Amino acid sequence: MNNKAISLIINILVIVLGVIGVFLIANAMGYSEVKDPVTEEVLSDTSAVSGAVNYSVVILIIALSAIALFTIFAIIINPKRFITTAIGIVIFGLVVLLGYSMANVETSGPIAELEDATKTNLLWGGIGIKTTFILVVIAIGLIILQGVRSLTGYLFNK
Repeated sequence: MNNKAISLIINILVIVLGVIGVFLIANAMGYSEVKDPVTEEVLSDTSAVSGAVNYSVVILIIALSAIALFTIFAIIINPKRFITTAIGIVIFGLVVLLGYSMANVETSGPIAELEDATKTNLLWGGIGIKTTFILVVIAIGLIILQGVRSLTGYLFNK
């Protein structure tokens, strides 16, 4: 097969998967939770929402697997091109480790009363929040640095 045929097949597959996803999401949007007034149990059928979520998770896993596979394939073919990406991954790992070192587990207050509020879940939530904070600070710092660099280049390179 040539590249045009492969591209056409992939595009058709993506469109079909997208249409299925839109259908499942539209079906799940019609869901409204009906509770029994006495027992507070959910009486309505939640399978539409579960189906949409499960479909999304499966598509996510397939996409991440494909990305990992093609990345490994690209590294094997041309390892020198991967050096800058490897440096970026290492720096991101260091940022996550910094977020891990800053994260604290809050086990008191209203958050501790939640059903899924285990120490592990709270730790990973804290790591995510702190890492996001660090990335935002780095992004703002780089934007300011680039602005100063552009300004100095404009002023002194006339």
